[in-house]
Amino acid sequence: MSQSLTSFSSSPAPEFGHRRSYSYDGADLICAGLLREVVKGCYIDAGANHPTHNNNTFYFRERGWTGLAIEGNSDFAPAWEQDRPDDLFVNSLISKDNKTVEFLKYSDHTLSTIDPISAERYTGRFNSDHVSKEIRQTETLFDLKNQYLNDREIHLLSVDVEGEDLNCLIGAKLDIWQPGLVVVETKHLSLYDIRHNEIVSYLSDHGFRLIAKTPLDAFFIYPDKPYLNWIPKSLIQV
Repeated sequence: MSQSLTSFSSSPAPEFGHRRSYSYDGADLICAGLLREVVKGCYIDAGANHPTHNNNTFYFRERGWTGLAIEGNSDFAPAWEQDRPDDLFVNSLISKDNKTVEFLKYSDHTLSTIDPISAERYTGRFNSDHVSKEIRQTETLFDLKNQYLNDREIHLLSVDVEGEDLNCLIGAKLDIWQPGLVVVETKHLSLYDIRHNEIVSYLSDHGFRLIAKTPLDAFFIYPDKPYLNWIPKSLIQV
């Protein structure tokens, strides 16, 4: 039986030294290490899901950061209002342009998707009464950023939109604005075949550099940011 959207296991988040992680594989602590020179920054959490459970930005919210949370599942709105009222929560689906899509919501809320390939892979795991469908309109990350955060510097962009991640980045128009750090889900990225990955190629072409990876996520910095000057250039040479 799946958990409700506002009720999760009470087991404590894993600790690394004296820091507690709220992400899969300690992704938030990797981000914190890379963004060590930023005291109170701004983030965009695309595919935000739950405000605290397996979330890449809650660590930063606890330290005074604020930002924009974008999530297609409107059932999460009350939890965000309760747990993170200082953040902007927007119920929206993101792609590279504005279009009509079928949004599949699963009882495992982390798998909900508009990507047909992901939907085909996931749907067979569930009984029909554990899957619901909505016809929705997508928006672009560029438009949402301009609407809600305008010209604010974005220090951290977290992208986890179940198969639509590349389209989310394309719709962000990163040639116009550059977040300091992008963490994006790259489930099938092999260290032995990095240059052939579409997300790596796209972000590299826009000036970002891959600097770290977990089994689930990849981390890209925009090296021209002054708060990233501490990173040795030898780590990001192409």
